[in-house]
Amino acid sequence: MKQILASNWLLKVVLVLFCVGILLLYGQLAVQEEKWVAYPTNRHLYTDGHLQKGGQITDRNGIILCQTVSGVRSYHEDQDLRKATAHAVGDLDGFVATGIHSAFFKEITGYDPINGVYGEGNDIELTLDANLSVTAYQALGDRAGAVGVYNYKTGEILCMASTPTFDPATQSGGSQEKGVYVNRLLSGSYAPGSVFKVVTAFSALEHLQDALSLTFSCNRGVTIEKEWLSCLGNHGSLGLEEALVHSCNAAFSQFALEVGRKNLTQTAEKIGFNQTLSVNGIDCTPSVYQVETANEIDFGWSGIGQYTDTVNPFQFLAFMGGIAGEGTCVWPYFVKSVGGSPTTRQDNVEMMSKETAQTLTKMMRKAVTDYYGDDRFEGLTLCAKTGTAEVGDQSTPHSWFVGFNKDPAKPYAFVVVVENAGSGLGVASSIAAKVLQAAP
Repeated sequence: MKQILASNWLLKVVLVLFCVGILLLYGQLAVQEEKWVAYPTNRHLYTDGHLQKGGQITDRNGIILCQTVSGVRSYHEDQDLRKATAHAVGDLDGFVATGIHSAFFKEITGYDPINGVYGEGNDIELTLDANLSVTAYQALGDRAGAVGVYNYKTGEILCMASTPTFDPATQSGGSQEKGVYVNRLLSGSYAPGSVFKVVTAFSALEHLQDALSLTFSCNRGVTIEKEWLSCLGNHGSLGLEEALVHSCNAAFSQFALEVGRKNLTQTAEKIGFNQTLSVNGIDCTPSVYQVETANEIDFGWSGIGQYTDTVNPFQFLAFMGGIAGEGTCVWPYFVKSVGGSPTTRQDNVEMMSKETAQTLTKMMRKAVTDYYGDDRFEGLTLCAKTGTAEVGDQSTPHSWFVGFNKDPAKPYAFVVVVENAGSGLGVASSIAAKVLQAAP
């Protein structure tokens, strides 16, 4: 009898351990399934470590960017087109985290826990215009930077170009140290320079009752707590609108001080600073605005986009869309459908009041008409802001140009940043003009 009881007890222990093992196995499967399936030794998907199975990836016009034919994964025949869309489509080795081949791995391969990867995979349609991305890629040339253009009424991203890039058909882009696999639109982080003055102007309108009547003086700069904050111009007495038009450092540093660090931080966070934004579920590098420990002169510098301010280009693209959308940002996206079904869209974001958006629009439009010159942007009705971001004593500044086209026929918001390229009114604005003029 004792032997029978002992045997029953042992059997129960074995059964419990077996059930625990099964639960642990399924738990690991739930957590690690995508990683295991994506392992390069999986011969259902890979050949010699390269992904070969998956649905078609097409742009908004039906141009096939990548497909599998006779068991071989192939890209478009045009090299410039391949390079221009490389960071959106992705490579076959998984280096580009923002590309479809990585970020939408399960969808493109057709994997599901029940059937595995025995299907054909899903076709994925992008909102991108491949030819417009080529225009941006060629305009950037051999300079590092990013160009983003999206329809602020529909949310569709038409252009997402990043350089330096690589040829996904041959992986001949160079070493990873050059950053060729980094999508600078989604994953870049830059000192913003004067494009941040739009944030400070927004905060002034939001927190100062007399924002539009308040004036400050500029005498090639201003003294803040016995320290000098320089300006490139000698602007005299300026209100908020003229300060933005002339991009006056002295005036904007004083507007920042008047608003206060708590309020300016609150405004920055309202449009996406200090948080992780995403597009189609792909996380972007956060924009950062931290001034809690800054002294007065450093806080003044932060209000004009210097100090420790950093901006992710996508975040500013969405911000421009919010102004263009009269306070409401229709959230940008670049994956239109998977397997013929529309992707889930992120909710629109209320960034500011309609009145504030209209005032910022008026200011940015005036910056173009009265300062930059409409003749630089033939056929467009731009509301924009330049940025020349200092990045070190020995480095040429980053060149920024952000804004939107106030034209119902071409309702596009844009962001252009070019590393170490100098004035925003030089390289970045020229690239923006080429791309927007080529947009459909």
